[in-house]
Amino acid sequence: MPARRAHEPAELTLTVRRLDDGALRFTTPACPGWAFTARRPQQIGEALARAYTEAACAAYARLRGVAYDVAAMTDEEELPAGAYRPSTRRHPAEPEPAREDEVAKRRRVKHPRTHPPEEWVELGDGYWRSPGGSRYRPDSRQVQTVVASLGLSR
Repeated sequence: MPARRAHEPAELTLTVRRLDDGALRFTTPACPGWAFTARRPQQIGEALARAYTEAACAAYARLRGVAYDVAAMTDEEELPAGAYRPSTRRHPAEPEPAREDEVAKRRRVKHPRTHPPEEWVELGDGYWRSPGGSRYRPDSRQVQTVVASLGLSR
């Protein structure tokens, strides 16, 4: 059996009830809505294994902050108090989120003096006037960018 993962329970509380027909019904407060009925002695071991599996699923769901699927199908009145408290912690197997690269962040931010290309005006002598009032040659990088973004052919 593999080593226990961080979200899996190390111990589990089980409730065992004897039914009218002699079968044993296993439930656990860690997995509200889950139950297993054992009629033969061999099924008791299966009940324990399934209880741990369901407890691990429920713990993972709480760790991810989502409703455990069996508990979500159960009426809220039937759930024990505090059986489902979602957590917002990151799962140990998930990679840490990448740190924000400050240089890339600055490159993404539009410069405050940037104007839309539609505001540029072509002058009669081939030069272009920017919305800020500067005059640019037709072969300048700024004018070539404006012409390309407007879809004009040069």
